[in-house]
Amino acid sequence: MSTIRKWGPVAAVVVPLAFMGWGLWSFVSAFRSAPMAQAETVPCEDALRFADRDGLPEGAHDAKCTALTWLDTTYTVRFTIARTKLDAWLKESYPGTRLTAQECDGDPSADVCAHIELNPHAQGGAVAIDIGVRYTDASTAVVEFAPFDV
Repeated sequence: MSTIRKWGPVAAVVVPLAFMGWGLWSFVSAFRSAPMAQAETVPCEDALRFADRDGLPEGAHDAKCTALTWLDTTYTVRFTIARTKLDAWLKESYPGTRLTAQECDGDPSADVCAHIELNPHAQGGAVAIDIGVRYTDASTAVVEFAPFDV
């Protein structure tokens, strides 16, 4: 009996089973690692450049920036700013943007929010920006500026 006749049927069964096992293992591993749940700290310059911004708004401080990347990319830039400076920055940078509670979709961490579609898309890669604002007192706001692609 030839070697091909002896091992051919075995290979015809083992190779597809091994391939299916590898595919199942890869699929399960990808979802167990929860790549979207692992935010990485990034330089704020990178996060702002993604949305074609040259820097933080005037008067912003205590900035912290993270990125979530997997199938898409979302940067989050969190900073503190005076409410009047925030309003001026939004008016200059994103004319017509209105911060409303309705845009928050029930998010308890924000008092007002906005969603901005970038048309044309940012050269840095962002296609839209979500903004959430929590007023800490009558004159101060903590802003979460989150540009993302899809």
